[in-house]
Amino acid sequence: MALAEIRDVEKAYAGRSVLKGITFDLQKGERIGLVGANGSGKTTLLKIIAGVERADHGVVSVARACKLAYVSQIPNLDPEQTLHHQVSRVFAEVHDLERRLHEAAEELAGDPDEAAIARYTRLEAEFEHMRGHDIARRVDAVLHELGFAQRDLEMPIKMLSGGQKSRAQLARLLLEGPDLMLLDEPTNHLDLPMLDWLENAIAEMDDVALIVVSHDRYFLDSVVDEVFDMVDGKIEKYPGNYSAYTDLKVQRQLSQQRAYDQQQAYIAKEEEYIRRFGAGQRSKQARGRKKRLDRLKAGGMSGLVETTKLVDAVRRDGKRAILNLEVKRPSGFDVLKVKGLTKGYPDKPLFEEVSFNLTRGKRIGIIGPNGSGKSTLLNILAGENKADAGEFKWGHGVSLEYFRQEHQTLNLENNILEEFQSAKITATQQEMRDLAGLLLFSGDTIEKKLSVLSGGERARVAMGKMLLNPSNMIFMDEPTNHFDMATCEVLEEALDSYDGSALIISHDRYFLDQVCDQLLVLRPAHLEGEPWKLYQGSYSDYLESVAKEKSVILERKEAERREEAAANRRAQEAREKERRKVAAAKPKRVVGKFAKMTVADLELAITRLEGDLASLEGSFGNPQVAANQQAMKELMSKYEQGKRDLAELMTAWEAKAEE
Repeated sequence: MALAEIRDVEKAYAGRSVLKGITFDLQKGERIGLVGANGSGKTTLLKIIAGVERADHGVVSVARACKLAYVSQIPNLDPEQTLHHQVSRVFAEVHDLERRLHEAAEELAGDPDEAAIARYTRLEAEFEHMRGHDIARRVDAVLHELGFAQRDLEMPIKMLSGGQKSRAQLARLLLEGPDLMLLDEPTNHLDLPMLDWLENAIAEMDDVALIVVSHDRYFLDSVVDEVFDMVDGKIEKYPGNYSAYTDLKVQRQLSQQRAYDQQQAYIAKEEEYIRRFGAGQRSKQARGRKKRLDRLKAGGMSGLVETTKLVDAVRRDGKRAILNLEVKRPSGFDVLKVKGLTKGYPDKPLFEEVSFNLTRGKRIGIIGPNGSGKSTLLNILAGENKADAGEFKWGHGVSLEYFRQEHQTLNLENNILEEFQSAKITATQQEMRDLAGLLLFSGDTIEKKLSVLSGGERARVAMGKMLLNPSNMIFMDEPTNHFDMATCEVLEEALDSYDGSALIISHDRYFLDQVCDQLLVLRPAHLEGEPWKLYQGSYSDYLESVAKEKSVILERKEAERREEAAANRRAQEAREKERRKVAAAKPKRVVGKFAKMTVADLELAITRLEGDLASLEGSFGNPQVAANQQAMKELMSKYEQGKRDLAELMTAWEAKAEE
């Protein structure tokens, strides 16, 4: 049975249709990625499935036993509660059970009758089954993996940043253990270690179904097994992850376009026949062809033989910008030399002794955990901050353009054309309007102040200013934030043909994979004690290198463990050998119950005990004793004890004899 059934769902806002007849089923363990341009209805569809919004038409049915959890882009948390308490609320049922268990314990202490004992035993077993004693540890572990420090746990939600609130909401969902997860941009505000952890956590939730909206293409590659492409209010289904979707979509569009062109040629040919012979000798055939053509245009022909359907034109995702990062004046071969740069604050060290060389045409990606100083490093190299130690030197003819994460250099009181004009005074009105159109700004939008534009629109304005000032060196701090996938791909294509050099900070692993030649990693977690490391190749190459390094580290640690164990064994053997040597050198002394006996006394005792044992051995052949199992058992026990006593006597006699 499906966890959720979506049937013919439609939704419109202000007369604009967003969803048009959306229909699909969601099965247990199925992982779906929703992709499409901004405004294509992805978030709306999630809200309707989650019950946050109602569809104008259609039905959404979620199985009664299905536990659904929804993470939106805008967190819904109690601002007055602490972080730990708010996240722990997912265990409200367990907390209630714990309260009843304490009550049962008090009742048991006052009047321990059978009913009280049975109630306490039942509640205790249920509490253990729900892992009640482990709740605090599980909450702390998830919050730690999502970047929260111990001091954050008792902080009120209202004191947290927007990114922290989003991570807190994600922590609640992961701890809740749902059957169906609806995630809207879950990777926002996560650094690379957090992203890796989240992907592994989702992978381990085998039976959980997932629908996720994300611009993180690498994340989609890792967690989904089907992609729904939303275009013009409808969905097209593609098996596989995001990379498989992009390949298959191109193939489908080419195939559809060929079929469409062939059918349009057929229609044109038929219409020409009908026009030429509609009133002549072949009018009967022309009327027949017209009827078939009318049925085709009305929605297809169906019958025993005719099954041809009208092929739709290929749906496009909208306009596609084409960016040209042209380098008019190349720099020298050596662009930047960095040696021993160090920066930190009394309570917050950032990076230490960073050194690298950047040559013409190379692109270095900079990654590391939040707070490792990535943006600070760019600011130092741009001359806007000072290092504590170290130096750097720019090469000949280098001109720098800085694309900032928050676009601080934008004047929010300007409109788009005014902001473009401020970047290049000599630009004509037509040039600026052409550039605005290239960046998908149209109509009245170019007259709006930047203060009312979205984050993505401001990012495109900043990109336009960079195009107006072509340089041979680019700094980029999170350039793909606020961009949809299509715009990210446009930027990747532009950088692929860019002849200049670049330093790029990004959490977008797919983007890093496409554009970077090297990767500078600040504070690599797997390399103990190393504050930074420079890797050759793309992000995927970096992951392979990390896997090899971890393997080498594990092998080395295992070899060290084996060597340590062998050394311990050798030391133990040496100590034991020395102990035996010392013991052998010392004269044996009789201690215990035989200490006061003489050699003659011991010899007499040995003789008597040997006689007793011989007598016992003779009893084993007695049929009456053999038939009595209990008597035989007692006799064997007595005989074994006698043999042990004889051994002790012999040892004592040998020691006395040596004395």
